[in-house]
Amino acid sequence: MAYRDDIVALGADHHWDFDGDSNDQIGSVNGTNTSIVFTSSAIAEDATNCAETNALTDRISMPTTTNINNSAQNRKAVCGWFATTAIQRPPERIYGEGNETTSFAFIIGWGNNVIFEVDSASFTVQVYSDTFLEPNRAYHLCMIFEGSDYADELRCYLDGVKQLTGQPTDRSIGATTLAARGVAEFGDPAGTVAIGGTVILLEACVNGQYNHWVTFDGANAVLTDTEVREELFEKGALPGTTITSGTQSAMQTSLDALADTARGNEPLNIRVNAVTGDGDLELNADNITHNALASIHVQYMGTGTLTWTNLNGSNASIGSTPNGGTIIFITTVTVTVHVLDSSTFTDVTDAQVLVEAASGGDLAEGTDILTGVTNSSGIVTTSSFGYTNDQPVKGRVRKGTTSPFYKTSVITGTITSAGLTVTVLVEPDNVAG
Repeated sequence: MAYRDDIVALGADHHWDFDGDSNDQIGSVNGTNTSIVFTSSAIAEDATNCAETNALTDRISMPTTTNINNSAQNRKAVCGWFATTAIQRPPERIYGEGNETTSFAFIIGWGNNVIFEVDSASFTVQVYSDTFLEPNRAYHLCMIFEGSDYADELRCYLDGVKQLTGQPTDRSIGATTLAARGVAEFGDPAGTVAIGGTVILLEACVNGQYNHWVTFDGANAVLTDTEVREELFEKGALPGTTITSGTQSAMQTSLDALADTARGNEPLNIRVNAVTGDGDLELNADNITHNALASIHVQYMGTGTLTWTNLNGSNASIGSTPNGGTIIFITTVTVTVHVLDSSTFTDVTDAQVLVEAASGGDLAEGTDILTGVTNSSGIVTTSSFGYTNDQPVKGRVRKGTTSPFYKTSVITGTITSAGLTVTVLVEPDNVAG
């Protein structure tokens, strides 16, 4: 299903894809453009181009409409994709409705921090983005107003992640409605506007880019966290690179071409299309690392299960499955047992070691994890345990076939994302077992 269809399915009242024009794809609220450029590449799925403001006075004005701005609303939402090519001078406006006393606005500045703000006669609520917008990187922004008859909260999201820093700290509204507001505009406000109730000159972002902005009114505005993240953000994110459909072998070869690379700060680093026949798929990533600010590491477009194994420092952990599939991230970690004589604390060579799964993890209890005998340093180890979640273990150490002999000792512990290293003390035994 196309991204446009996903938006319609959520019950949006208006949708401007900004793919060549400012026409409403759902209703008849078409925008009026002032010096808007439509030739830059799209910043989200299901579009070829985007709308761009390239001067401080550029704007797109929307006709006054009841379910957007010119009536009191107890619930409303506005969401869309935005990018800018530079650090903006503070403050500038991405989108807004209203004037200096009553408003609903997305504001950018101060190193590309975003302020989500609503103002009315009895309240001002602001929420601040927890990361600065990196130039030339697309972001999905979403702001949801719910008055005190409902959640009593201003909910704001960046790439589908709820932003929790605000004023007041609980982001509560304390009133039933947001009063009627002036015209809705992208970019430069035509009238007098404010931040926090203080009149201030706001202008358009220079080289601000837009795709797929939508508005919701009433019950449809009560978008869930999952809908914002999975439907509006994940399904609209453009990938940095794509592993195209093919046999498992062919897709592994394509992934191998990315070995020893660092994926950047992007909405979506790697998209993996369905394997031929759309069954289960196993891929090994060889030293492919992901920027800490990337929103999605791997998106799997199939309906089966993708088992993704991180090898040699690969660190994928954030997945997306728009078509109902499953991603299992496995990271190989090291499990080490070091055996020492309990009397002399010297290394014990040729001790027999068994480590198996205990209850409480992903593995069936009793599954073998490590078997072997200790080397000259008293150590037995494996570096290929496939970690998915913390795995409790149990086991035993015994040396009863060659002198010196040792009694059986138990092993307990938990394999974490850092692996497991455990030291076991064994007691000398004068009787062979």
